[in-house]
Amino acid sequence: MIVCLLAMKRNFFLFLLLSRIAHGHDIGSEGHTHKDHLIKPSETVVPEWYLIQEKIEPAAAAEQTAKNPPALASVFAAFAPRVKVRWDETYLFVETSGLPEHGLMKGITNWQQQVPVPQSYLGANAWQIPLVPVPAKLPLSIKGRFLRGAIALAANGIPIFNPQNNRGEVSAEIGELDEWGGHCGRADDYHYHAAPLHLQDKVGKGRPIAVALDGYPIFGLTEADGSQPNDLDEFHGHSTAALGYHYHASTKYPYVNGGFHGEVKELGEQVDPQPSARPVRGAGAPLRGAKITDFAKAGDASYRLTYELASEKCAILYNVNADGSLAFEYQNGKAGTTKETYQRRDSGGGDSRPRPRPDQPEQQKPMRRGEVSPAVKPIGNDTIVSGLQLKSPAIDASSVLPIEFTGDGASISPPLAWSGTPLATKSYAVIMHHIDPAGQTKLYWTLYNIPSNVLVLPKNAKGVGIEGSNSINRNLGYAPPHSKGPGAKTYIITLYALSAPLDLSVPPAEVNRDVLLAAMKEKILGTSELKVTYTRDAVAVAAPVQAPVPIPKEPIDPSMIKAAMSDTIKAEVYADNWFALYINGRLTVVDPIEFLPHNVVSVDILPEYPMTIAVIAHDNADPQTGLEYGNHIGDAGFILKFADGTVTDGTWKVKTLERGPINGDLKNPTVKSITRPENWYAINYDDSKWENATVYTEQQVNPKPPYYEHDFKSASFIWSKELALDNTVLFRKRIEKPGAASRWTAKPAGPAPQP
Repeated sequence: MIVCLLAMKRNFFLFLLLSRIAHGHDIGSEGHTHKDHLIKPSETVVPEWYLIQEKIEPAAAAEQTAKNPPALASVFAAFAPRVKVRWDETYLFVETSGLPEHGLMKGITNWQQQVPVPQSYLGANAWQIPLVPVPAKLPLSIKGRFLRGAIALAANGIPIFNPQNNRGEVSAEIGELDEWGGHCGRADDYHYHAAPLHLQDKVGKGRPIAVALDGYPIFGLTEADGSQPNDLDEFHGHSTAALGYHYHASTKYPYVNGGFHGEVKELGEQVDPQPSARPVRGAGAPLRGAKITDFAKAGDASYRLTYELASEKCAILYNVNADGSLAFEYQNGKAGTTKETYQRRDSGGGDSRPRPRPDQPEQQKPMRRGEVSPAVKPIGNDTIVSGLQLKSPAIDASSVLPIEFTGDGASISPPLAWSGTPLATKSYAVIMHHIDPAGQTKLYWTLYNIPSNVLVLPKNAKGVGIEGSNSINRNLGYAPPHSKGPGAKTYIITLYALSAPLDLSVPPAEVNRDVLLAAMKEKILGTSELKVTYTRDAVAVAAPVQAPVPIPKEPIDPSMIKAAMSDTIKAEVYADNWFALYINGRLTVVDPIEFLPHNVVSVDILPEYPMTIAVIAHDNADPQTGLEYGNHIGDAGFILKFADGTVTDGTWKVKTLERGPINGDLKNPTVKSITRPENWYAINYDDSKWENATVYTEQQVNPKPPYYEHDFKSASFIWSKELALDNTVLFRKRIEKPGAASRWTAKPAGPAPQP
């Protein structure tokens, strides 16, 4: 045992030295970059929390040194053998079932019907943490970022997620968490959103309760000696002489590490690599008014969760079968009891239905430090989305700005379209500027608080977002370039994806580029530039201005009648996961719950025949990878029924905009995307070259309970040919009804708003 401790002491000192070197300390001098000083070898003391408490049998000193666990392994020692560790020269791998020993779920009042299900964080799907953390050149905050997946791993092997949920709300402040600071995600995976301070009693005083995924430990509310931590940085961490850099938990935001002092790789809005949970059933909808009262094991592999709803006592009982399937019994009070059995699968969006996809690829090997994903390459005439990408359907490969959008033309703003939106995006902003030969910045366009569901700006966009000022004519909105002087001039249009709308204290007339950049500073999730050029050399600037041609007014149709409420019809739409619907070129219905799966929208509409219906539908997939919930291939489905007999079927036209992961490749997932056609929702748009929709059975789509509460009889589920891989599609259908009366309606001027 003495030999073991001596070996551990040597390893810890090596760990400490490496940590100091990484932090910029000069080992051979008195210089240092932090307040703490280098500890001399004779003064090295092994902190109590590093001591492994498992008994190690005596062995030769050389063998013992080789077998001795790295210091980081001791973080999880108190929970062995439920939590197992292994390591190589670079990483510590942590294996666990994803279920803690303490109570679960009790006290949650904001619940989406998830329950704790054992996970397989084993083998290649284990957690991996760098043994020697490396300080980042650019430390990354988690505020409004890293909203998917874990940011740390608790000492009991339970992942700790961002204190904000994937909607940007602080989970601990809206009733989503149980008495232990955790809840379940969409894959029925249990995790914390707040520091698990209750683990301090188990791990022991002065020991870490968790470790961040950058490799730095997370301590509780005090230092190892019981004193209060001082000089904490913005990530709630600091350096001390005894421990080097480490984080501290707190009882208010950020609760855990507020960012990453060390190097991490970000992919798909989460730290990469990290394990993926394996869903067995579809993600539930919020159960308003429910409160979870208890959760307990009912057997070796059986569980029982109880809750109260409208003064009724309800429960969910479930059992993990030997073949990996799960048998659920839903005791719904007066509504009765239902039973379901779900088959676990390795990919997908959270349920067990089969889907047309390639065979499961090999499990991805853990990525080592310094490795990068294969380069993103174009496919044919399309583009693989590898991040936020801004384009314009009016600007070709020459990057020349058409005269229509300049002061020599119609002086209107160009159309824009973008893809690869970060998951946490809540709004967008656009800035167009030019640097003149003297180095001065000229501002042509500022547009902010563009809603997060807007992916396209039509030309001469009006009524979308808030227009700021420009430095050309000092007015609000777009100022067209005039390209004074000889030669081509370059203008830069920049799109900003933001974690929140901007709440500015100045009126739009005072919002210029500097004001906007300052307001966006802490909210920018991603940017994309589109550079365009314009030269006046070839423009006939002296050409006479043509008088506008008067547009004749349409004659009043004497047969038109006044519309009444009795003329409206019921429209019901179910989409997995989100849709926006146009009727005769007007945005009419938008799914109000963005990317919450399996809700039905039921509204009254006023039909006008002939009636052109156009729909854009999204599956809940990461625009960069095409994967759902981390590392799963999702699927989709769309069904519509109007009370006039209009239904979805194979006669509808369909166009795929986004497909991924290409070839079902989970190891190197990429997305192929094409630009959304301009005016695709218009009445006169030509969809003759689009394919007919593919019809799917109810069993293939496996809709969730809200679907069964509505009448979709005679309607069919439709999508493109690739139910699993096509994540964004357009639908169109024209409904004829000869002899139908025309009605007086209020038709707004201007282009239709874009979702």
